[in-house]
Amino acid sequence: MKPDQTRAVTLFSGSSGNALLVESGKTRLLVDAGVCGRDIERAMAHVEADPRNLDGILVTHEHSDHVSGVGVLARRFRIPLYINQATWNALRHSIGKVSPDLVHLIAPGEQTIVKDLAFTSFRTPHDAVDPVGYRIDTGRRQLTVMTDIGHMAGSLVEAAAGSDLVFIEANYDPMMLEHGPYPRPLKERISGTHGHLSNEDCGRAIFDLALKGTARFVLSHLSRENNYPDLAMDTVVRQLAVHGIEVGRDIQIQVARRHQPGDPILL
Repeated sequence: MKPDQTRAVTLFSGSSGNALLVESGKTRLLVDAGVCGRDIERAMAHVEADPRNLDGILVTHEHSDHVSGVGVLARRFRIPLYINQATWNALRHSIGKVSPDLVHLIAPGEQTIVKDLAFTSFRTPHDAVDPVGYRIDTGRRQLTVMTDIGHMAGSLVEAAAGSDLVFIEANYDPMMLEHGPYPRPLKERISGTHGHLSNEDCGRAIFDLALKGTARFVLSHLSRENNYPDLAMDTVVRQLAVHGIEVGRDIQIQVARRHQPGDPILL
């Protein structure tokens, strides 16, 4: 990686746990830490990164598949947490004691600068107390993380507009969800406006974002029970083809791996 480049790599992605590493020449951030601390250490070692060098963990919301390793990592390596007040209130008693000086409360819409990276959170439609996504600015490029979104609101399109890279949810296939083993209330929660984004809706969202200049996407947070990578990719590719966008020619898309680091993306 060149000194003026930024690297983004998913360490884990899906309903089993989520963690994304973003690092520039001077700054290293995790977006969420939804598996145990030891597994995150191993995944970071796999991509030649060290949790001791992390400058912060950006928390999207309090659900366990996003915060399981947050407390352990913060304590073990004294990593600052960047989190909004409502989310901190919701998870502070479940992750163990974290030194108050490591907790940085941030408000959606306000920019925070950590060394040579800046980030801004924005609210997302999900059934958590105050869930957010993040737009991270490297000074030359921007990347956006937006998973756990029940529907693609216009405000989300605007929050991510013009990003060079977007990590976007493709959580479930509607037919798999409908005919799968989940109880009816859970199916309705997932498919609701504050649940998760389907493959079809993901494809439509990518079309909207492609029109606003984004050319690289990572399909993220796939359900273990209600989706699989080839199906998610095929569905999105078909949705885009209807609108004349060819994946591989006009835009680039990859699927985040569930249990191991994905291919690093350089910006």
